[in-house]
Amino acid sequence: MLKTHSKATDTAKIVIGLAFALGLVNYLDRVVISFAVGPIQKDFGIDNASFGLAMSLFALGALAVNGISGVLLDRYGARRIWSLGLIVWSLTMFMLGWIHYWWLFLAFRVLLGFGEGVNFPAMNRAIADWVPQEKATQATSLALLGVPCALLIGGPVLSWLIGEFGWRESFMALGIAGVGIFVVWLLLYREPEQTEKRKVPTLAEYVAVLRNPTLLTTAWSFFGFGAILFFGITWIPGYFEHEFDLNLMTIGWFTTMPWAFSIVGMLLIGTLSDRLFRASGDIRRARIHLIWILQLLAAASFIPLASVTSSDWAVFWLTLGIGFSMSANGPYYSICTDLFPESAGAATGIIVTFFSASGVLIPFLVGWLTDSTASFDTAFLMLSGIVGSGALGLLLFARPQRPTQLRR
Repeated sequence: MLKTHSKATDTAKIVIGLAFALGLVNYLDRVVISFAVGPIQKDFGIDNASFGLAMSLFALGALAVNGISGVLLDRYGARRIWSLGLIVWSLTMFMLGWIHYWWLFLAFRVLLGFGEGVNFPAMNRAIADWVPQEKATQATSLALLGVPCALLIGGPVLSWLIGEFGWRESFMALGIAGVGIFVVWLLLYREPEQTEKRKVPTLAEYVAVLRNPTLLTTAWSFFGFGAILFFGITWIPGYFEHEFDLNLMTIGWFTTMPWAFSIVGMLLIGTLSDRLFRASGDIRRARIHLIWILQLLAAASFIPLASVTSSDWAVFWLTLGIGFSMSANGPYYSICTDLFPESAGAATGIIVTFFSASGVLIPFLVGWLTDSTASFDTAFLMLSGIVGSGALGLLLFARPQRPTQLRR
């Protein structure tokens, strides 16, 4: 029994570590492309709306596989399905550094999305397999720290690298790093012994997952979460350059603040959520209340951005808005494993599909709004409305019927 517990603990650490590394590499890609807006537009001769389209097509690729990857993960396990996603992402990332035709660049961004669309459902499937339920949010928050860490270090480091060497070389380096993670994953990760015996959910059970009101309201709120994240990744450098005429290095340092706040918030909220769950076993108290409060604070923080005239105040409100929203990241995933431990992959696939849909729409909409109005003001108000509606939806409609029993 002790040996089995030790193996589970070791494997849980492997899952968390590799998910962190993969999130770091994946989101360094987002940093590269957001800080390379100018060079990419110059290389391909495109405007803001066309650049936004490239970001949206990447998310469209992820959107296309989120749901089906969740079902496949429940059936075949994380080792096989995540391996496939990893190698597709890594090879595509490397090839993007070689491409010189815009239409081909767009096509490969879709393929990159195919590879990345597996990642978060696979992470949550593996965590559901190896981490006790009362520790799941803290484990998930640790795994997801790769995202804000990438955005924290990526700003100052990659803005310098792009200036010195160019964006293409950065893409190739990230592809090589992805191959390294793929090799380590294959060598270290094994499915739990009960995987072969695990009951595969039926079609009727998957339909029940899809129709669950708590999961659906969580999914809409996760759309709002994605709206803020994709705006932060894609448009913050362009916002400071357009509105305040700042240079790339200054922007790189400014962008560290929202992500530093996010790291602290994710760690604190992950720990708090699990403590509340251990004390009550109540999903609404331990997960849902934390999410809607944080997202309502995020929505309120974006309203002043429509009228700020100082770059210092802009950084302040962006730090609060992004930090509050990102802090809720772990509890979103825990709701899926709390409600549907046997269908955790499929449930995660549903909410991540909404997340990816925001990645399709938001970068393009922000680009279109800024081209149309010559300002980011309308985009900030749009983001506030979307995130606020998700928070209110959770407050009013996310009501699990009863506290769940802890999954050991």
